[in-house]
Amino acid sequence: MDLSQVIEQKLSLSKRFGWLVSGLLLTACSTVPHPPQAQISDVTPEVETEQIVEEVPSLPLTAELTYLVLTAEVAKQRGDIFGAADLYQRAAETIDSPNLASRSTQIANLTRDGQRIDKALNRWSEVDPDDANIYFLKVPFLLIQGNYNDVPSAVNKALELEPEKASFFLERLTENMGKLANAEPALQIMSQLDVVQQQQPEALYQYARLAAHYLQNDLALSTLDQVLQAQPGHEGALILKAKMWQQAGQGEEAIALLKPAAAKKDASVELRFTYGQLLGENNHIDDAKAVFESLYETHPYEPDIIFALGIIAIQERELEDARILFNRLLTVGDPKQQATYFLGITEKEAGNITEALAWFDAVPQHNARYQAAQTHYVSLLADHGALPKARLHLAQLRTENPDLAVQYYLFESTLLRERHQPQLAYDLLSDALTAHPDDIDLRYGRAMVAETLDRIDLLEDDLRYILALKPDHAQTLNALGYTLTDRTDRHQEALELINQALAIAPNDPFYLDSLGWAYYRMGDLDKASQYLQQAVDLQNDPEFLAHLGEVIWQQGHQRKAKKVWQQGLDLDENNTLLRDTMKRFGL
Repeated sequence: MDLSQVIEQKLSLSKRFGWLVSGLLLTACSTVPHPPQAQISDVTPEVETEQIVEEVPSLPLTAELTYLVLTAEVAKQRGDIFGAADLYQRAAETIDSPNLASRSTQIANLTRDGQRIDKALNRWSEVDPDDANIYFLKVPFLLIQGNYNDVPSAVNKALELEPEKASFFLERLTENMGKLANAEPALQIMSQLDVVQQQQPEALYQYARLAAHYLQNDLALSTLDQVLQAQPGHEGALILKAKMWQQAGQGEEAIALLKPAAAKKDASVELRFTYGQLLGENNHIDDAKAVFESLYETHPYEPDIIFALGIIAIQERELEDARILFNRLLTVGDPKQQATYFLGITEKEAGNITEALAWFDAVPQHNARYQAAQTHYVSLLADHGALPKARLHLAQLRTENPDLAVQYYLFESTLLRERHQPQLAYDLLSDALTAHPDDIDLRYGRAMVAETLDRIDLLEDDLRYILALKPDHAQTLNALGYTLTDRTDRHQEALELINQALAIAPNDPFYLDSLGWAYYRMGDLDKASQYLQQAVDLQNDPEFLAHLGEVIWQQGHQRKAKKVWQQGLDLDENNTLLRDTMKRFGL
């Protein structure tokens, strides 16, 4: 549920902000001062054509040609792209003009009609067969048609005609294949290119990018090693390899890989930015700040650099600096529309509730952080004596966003439970189930609220309703089994339910904890400690430790039990179950 999973819950840079925007897949090495993007660029055949096709120069126009071209342009201006494409095709067929044929292709491309585009490209190739752009522009449509066999020859021809455009062609090819083909044919096509078979470094780099996009990590890394062996300073390969290492949990190795390259005077902004990201992601905050401050000195209008410094300022609680930086981001231009949201975070951390509410409310609905902003907005209202207003706002959001209504209901129920209003939460979810009777999340949520109201009968009704819909819903099987063994004497029935859940997910630590607790309630301390220890080994959770400590205490090992409970307190000193358990044993 988006609203209840806001990452900015704690002031931890890696958890709270996901640290900046680490890019990895299909990131091209560029001299443009922007950080690498996380996904394949949104390159479509239309964009490619716009980049390649030049303006049409003046032509020796006949009356017919003049009529066709002018009428086509008028049609295009009026939004009749199909009419414009057909008119330009007729015009292109009246004269052997490469430029007019390329313009015809450009307009045909806007229609997204394969037949029109193919016809225009064929005419272009008739009048100018040595233009590499023609062969390259055929590639996306061959991919769309699933005609993978003809792609390598088309690309090879384009590279043969204009080898100086190899980097451009290969990068765009990688982008298009990442969007239009599955892993096997895409990688097969790339491996068949002459430049890849010749092991040209730039071609191998693009091959590695494509492999990384399809999560073929071993292939990508081995290919990157080939690139770096041939060109040790290849920035694109260094960046991609470092990011792959970072994602594999080898953050310090990734930093060490980029550090020498980032220290060079001619290091690109992209590489230095990535180095700063890696430092931040691995909690080297001071070093990351130094990198971004250095970048800021030479690129004071670059939004991503300003944003990075703003995030660090929040993390370091230099809130006035954060306020200045995010306001500057608004001034220079905020293409990713992040400043408003983080100004809200800044004011929230500063305790300026009115200002924070204003900034969160200003985050537009289309923004990627809109839901998180609404979470903060509603929570601030509820935390500062305006719970009715918060609920009214959520009701309005449900009306405005019916597709998200269930999520808003669930968020509001959590809001109420956290503020010790379980009956209101139960009534809310009952209203929601009137409109969405078979929604499992709503019914499960209501069951959990019923447990806090000591209405185990209502909890069981809802959980069994879910199991009637989905008999193999492991979470529900476990929840019902745990509740029955914890709150009733129906231990054998509970054991069967929990074992059903474990049959579905054998190594789930929550289910193992439930199993151990069931055995404890049945008096089998050995089996209880065995399964509870397994749960703790899989996940060091305070509630698992509360259960394990209780069993160990009952086995007569009080000193060991205290150590287990202290381990839980170290994780969460305010955990209610843990505190209540220790209190029952006089601690």
